Amino acid sequence: MVRERDLGRANVQASARDNLATMSRTLAVVAACLLLCVRTVIADTIDTNVSEMQSSSYKVRLAAALALSKSRDPRAVIALAGALDDDDDPTVRRVSALALGKMIDARTPEDARELGLVALENAAARDTDRKVRATATASLKSLSGLPRKRGAGGKKPPVFINVDRPVDQSRKLPRDASERVHRVVKSSVERTGYATTWPGGLPTSAELSQSRSRAFIVASTVKRVDIRKTGGQTQIACTVAIRVAPWSGKDGGEKWEANKAASASGSAKATTSSRERDIHRGVSDCIEAVAADVTSRQVVPFLRRIAQAGS
Repeated sequence: MVRERDLGRANVQASARDNLATMSRTLAVVAACLLLCVRTVIADTIDTNVSEMQSSSYKVRLAAALALSKSRDPRAVIALAGALDDDDDPTVRRVSALALGKMIDARTPEDARELGLVALENAAARDTDRKVRATATASLKSLSGLPRKRGAGGKKPPVFINVDRPVDQSRKLPRDASERVHRVVKSSVERTGYATTWPGGLPTSAELSQSRSRAFIVASTVKRVDIRKTGGQTQIACTVAIRVAPWSGKDGGEKWEANKAASASGSAKATTSSRERDIHRGVSDCIEAVAADVTSRQVVPFLRRIAQAGS
């Protein structure tokens, strides 16, 4: 019997306080492994805009997409490819499709270029919005002469990561929280350079075999959300677990194999006001911070190792 390997538990703490009539909330993430050292991360403009693509506000995401469209940085390409695949606002998706057609060229790093082209193919074939489909088709046409990633097997990626939708075991998530967690996990995984989309939708076991592609699943579960009101404040605690395993297609599912399957989890606490709107935002911020921390520090490095081991 194969046992899950614990990648480590990231302890995350967050706090938010009222500032007179205006709610000012700051979510600070502190990993347990950094107890004896302090690392300062200075985010450049690209990193800031990429982070804003995960906002719950479509106006913020749209502004970030427009800003990223002026860059040819591979991080910008990957972020807009993810938005074209997943954003629930058609205007954001259409801007992303248009931007990718102008950003991508022969100098774009191979992995980022392939992610962008695959996202455009998927949008052109099956986006629910007619204007997005038309824009993606036009962008693809303008990029038709670009070389494709070697070994993609007829536009099929050699490594495919199925980032599954989160499971809410707590039954306490706000309406948009699950989608926010999915976006932040997928965005972190895409920074590995591996594809998170497959032409035509999720592949079957036969399709993976025919294209000689290896596949893995990354699945998150919101294990716990505790909400306790005390006076004029509300204490929020959350726990998120993320597992990684080989995946054999939509008709096959996960395969728990020794040294290729693992799980990681993290927790966070937040303090906010007792207004329902602030509580919902506090819950969303709590689980998003944990998901981002666990994915970037634990899941992604493990995913890189097991994917590279089979190459």
